[in-house]
Amino acid sequence: MLLLLLLLLLLLLLLLLLLLLLLLLLLLLLLLLLLLLLLLLLLLLLLLPLLLLLLLLLLLLLLLLLLLLLLLLLLLLVQLLLVLLLPPPPPPPPPTSPPPPPPRLLLLLLLLLPLPLLLLLLLLLLLLPLLLLLLLLLLLLLLLPLLLLLLLLLLLLLLLLLLLLPTTTTTTTTATITTTTTTTTTTTTTTTTTTTTTTTTTTTTTHHHHHHTPPPPPPPPPPPPPPPPFTVTKMYSHNGCYYNL
Repeated sequence: MLLLLLLLLLLLLLLLLLLLLLLLLLLLLLLLLLLLLLLLLLLLLLLLPLLLLLLLLLLLLLLLLLLLLLLLLLLLLVQLLLVLLLPPPPPPPPPTSPPPPPPRLLLLLLLLLPLPLLLLLLLLLLLLPLLLLLLLLLLLLLLLPLLLLLLLLLLLLLLLLLLLLPTTTTTTTTATITTTTTTTTTTTTTTTTTTTTTTTTTTTTTHHHHHHTPPPPPPPPPPPPPPPPFTVTKMYSHNGCYYNL
């Protein structure tokens, strides 16, 4: 009995130790998850200013390109006005001197010079929205794993909180061992039989000219002795006979 109780106590102590270890592990996991969340939040806070700076730079580039386009358009307009408002060319010089280039051709060349620049600016303006979209997609692709990690960590935290919310109940089972002792009492009854033999003698007397008288009836047998009172006595047997101690 004592050994069983000691074993049960040892098992209960081991179970309590295991529960304590599990609680400590859960607390460590919670702390690690909280640290990871803090790190991710810090990274996001560090990345957000960079993203804002990139967007601002892109907007500034767009504004600069628009300003350059406006300037080029103004130059073209000025050149056109100059061509239209110039006086007619002077009369040709004498044939001895080489003819000077006409001023109108120079003006036309001047007009054609900014055209490639204009085309480049238009191409850049067309490509800038595409570049912006690509940059946004890249940023989203970079941020998606972080967001997914954050969601997973939040889900894990919720699950751990749900697991820790119910109170942990430790059930102690005590086994009771009952020993039943059966005592058998053997009672030996001794029966004494008393046999009584009764001898009846009949005397017959013959008389002449007289009838025979029957003998008197035999006396009834004596009643058997009353049985002894019920007493439990210790006896032993020897050669089929029982003797009192």
